[in-house]
Amino acid sequence: MDKEQERNVVMITVFSDIDGTFHSPGSEIAPINLEAIAALQKQGDHFVFVSGRGCHQIVDLLTKAGQDCDMIFSNGAGYKLVGEAPVYENCLSIADCVKVLEIVEKEDIFYHIHTSEGIFLKPMHHYQTHLQKLRKKFETLGEQGTVVMDFKENYFTNECGHHEDLIGFFKENPEIHILKVELMDADDQIREQLIGKLASTGLYTFSSFFTALEVVHPHSNKGAAIQNYLAKMPSEKTYGIGDAENDFAMLEVVDVPVAVENATAAIKEKCQMVIGPCDSGGVGQFIFDQLILDK
Repeated sequence: MDKEQERNVVMITVFSDIDGTFHSPGSEIAPINLEAIAALQKQGDHFVFVSGRGCHQIVDLLTKAGQDCDMIFSNGAGYKLVGEAPVYENCLSIADCVKVLEIVEKEDIFYHIHTSEGIFLKPMHHYQTHLQKLRKKFETLGEQGTVVMDFKENYFTNECGHHEDLIGFFKENPEIHILKVELMDADDQIREQLIGKLASTGLYTFSSFFTALEVVHPHSNKGAAIQNYLAKMPSEKTYGIGDAENDFAMLEVVDVPVAVENATAAIKEKCQMVIGPCDSGGVGQFIFDQLILDK
């Protein structure tokens, strides 16, 4: 059976991380990536975002790009199918948040909380020293580091909710789903120590970026979420594309694990192939080269 005959009988689903894989924060999305989503859907296959971003963040990105696709958000805390309302599962309780915040506030760590209604954190004056240290850390990435840090600082300041008493706010608004707590610190040793301290909460803590940790429900991971998705939307061949530690669970459950060129060494070792980098549209180029019949 040649390639075209095989593609005529096999339904494909491509699962892709966003940050560092499909899109770099603060930069424009490579046009070929958006074209690839449309081309894959046109031939009857699926493209699914599997991201640590919240639902609203992904919807905003797709709306601005004039595209739409299924999504698994907040590393598996929920999912949204095209044309349907988001479904929240494996979220954190207020009690979970209390346990996490008792540790990170004692350690004086910059944190923000992802929810079904956006991101919330304390007023920004609490975090100016943290942001200065993070900016210096990001300088190691050169110009791209400055762009990313400008984007993050603007986002935290102007697009997030700010409350002095976050736990009190969540108690007053029980309809808000708490998806994860994200921690950022410029000191590598402090982050490593935090993983050990947060183990006492019974929650899952992992590195999602070289300055970041995420704390989520123990059942909130990309692998389990993909398996749940495939129970609803079966596919005969699956691809997973990622770049960082929080993509391991995704890469373990797909048929073909794929790394972008800028992925960590550990991710590349896990994958069957390495494609072009995020910034130049490696995801889209791979889809057109390998998965699209009518070019």
